[in-house]
Amino acid sequence: MQKRIIGIDQARAVAILLVTWKHSMASFGARGQLQGWPNVALEVTMQLATPIFLILFGAMLELVYRPRFESGKKTETTHRLYKRALQCYGYYCLAIVVFFMVMGTYSLMSLPLVFTGFISVPYSHLLAFYTAALALSPLLIFARIRFGLGALIGVALLVHLAHPIFLQLPPAPELFGRDYLQHMSGFLYGKGVDFIGPSLIHGLSLVCFGMLFGYGLRSKHSGTEGHTVSSTISLCMAAFAVIIIALYWDWQTPGESLRALLDASLRVDSHPMYFSIGILGALALTWMCIAIYDVLKLKIGLGLRVFGRRSLFAFGIGNIFAYIAPSSLILYFGMWGSVALLFGSVCLLTFLYDQYEMRRPSLSALFPSPAKTS
Repeated sequence: MQKRIIGIDQARAVAILLVTWKHSMASFGARGQLQGWPNVALEVTMQLATPIFLILFGAMLELVYRPRFESGKKTETTHRLYKRALQCYGYYCLAIVVFFMVMGTYSLMSLPLVFTGFISVPYSHLLAFYTAALALSPLLIFARIRFGLGALIGVALLVHLAHPIFLQLPPAPELFGRDYLQHMSGFLYGKGVDFIGPSLIHGLSLVCFGMLFGYGLRSKHSGTEGHTVSSTISLCMAAFAVIIIALYWDWQTPGESLRALLDASLRVDSHPMYFSIGILGALALTWMCIAIYDVLKLKIGLGLRVFGRRSLFAFGIGNIFAYIAPSSLILYFGMWGSVALLFGSVCLLTFLYDQYEMRRPSLSALFPSPAKTS
């Protein structure tokens, strides 16, 4: 059986903490308040969180779910993926309701269309993406098994080669004088109102690259020495990403390329350079975590795995807390104190939720089968 790679769990935990910190900063207007290189380093690091999520999601499809499909557990695995999709959608709908109550953005008549149209809600785009991506995952795994990983990577590359075409595509037309369909077109292919990216098509391409990354991390038996993982595919992916960045980077005015990354322009445009930088960040973070926890076997920071285990809860609740956090907290704790308080609250609640889930008695223990009691 595939040995669990602790470094992947730790990398996912770091990514969810980055997202939580970013949303906590945005909630109190702290983005861009630092000056100089500290601000650049922090903003670049936070921008990497979403690509890291998508890469690691693809890696888990390859490492965990594909083997289950091939071992005859197709129905059970599909049900599990659909269940996770429904959980994501539940958190997304909850975010919409809370945002509606706090901001009064949508009317009650429009809420049904909002729920079905993946309307952009601050901080929650990733929940909408994961809802669709998890629902489509069985088809993605089937295509990977039936046609091979090379076919998926080929399609993913075509998506990014078609970047100039996507830039020319118009948003969807208005429906009854409203922009509901334009939200949907933004979600599907990146052309619509209030779109922050990545689109479903571009995001799924990154998931495919994550499956390639996961293929390179498959454990290989090495006699009595346990399991080893290969870095060959990761190095090839990193080299390819560096080439893409070098081709697109504005070397005459490099500050403009950096600015486009920091202000999310590259993300909004679903630019190949944004995804290439994201791939490099995901590779660097994951291999660093693998080196620390799977190679050196260090124990420091292992408690962070709770955030990888409960990433959906932390993300969903973190968004809602960011909506409802009163700006008056700044009067008592200052801007950075308020950011830290919001961030710490989400972390504490995630830890408590994990403790509850870990200690909750299973249904089988509460209702033992007759065979066990006879």
